[in-house]
Amino acid sequence: MYLNDIKLLFIQPCVAESEKIRFKAEFSNDVSNIMPYLNAVIKNGSYNSNMPSFTFKKDNRLINIYAKDMTVAKAINETDAYSIMDFVKDFVNQTYDNKNNIEPNYEMRKKPTAFEIYSYLPKKNCKTCGEATCIAFASKLLTGTKKLNHCTPLGEEQYKEKLKSLNELLDVIE
Repeated sequence: MYLNDIKLLFIQPCVAESEKIRFKAEFSNDVSNIMPYLNAVIKNGSYNSNMPSFTFKKDNRLINIYAKDMTVAKAINETDAYSIMDFVKDFVNQTYDNKNNIEPNYEMRKKPTAFEIYSYLPKKNCKTCGEATCIAFASKLLTGTKKLNHCTPLGEEQYKEKLKSLNELLDVIE
């Protein structure tokens, strides 16, 4: 077992969503050498080799892994915080145990912009998604407050390739 323990350092109210919490926890070991492997396993994560850090979302929680600690935003409560810490510990240990079978990925993935997402949308401004315009819908896709299935026209055969491209593009941010 590479990571023996994760110790909760503090809990504070979440800045993004006031009814939730954010927290910081400390690792028993430095995990920076495992981050490229985490980056290979979680395709929608964001690895920064300069820091080093690895950021990803799990069930709408934003998890930031650093060399010796982690921060999490949008956790539900303290019980959820401990559950997330257990998940990260297991994930790091499983990745470490399997690293001989994983090709490390040192790439820093770039998040798409709302305009990049918009370029693949039908551009009908039909409002079936609940937004006034397709660019507004693209912005909501970027923040995760809307999903592709909210855009009814994307289900049409003529947009099949665009939907495929959007799924690949949004894979980076989900």
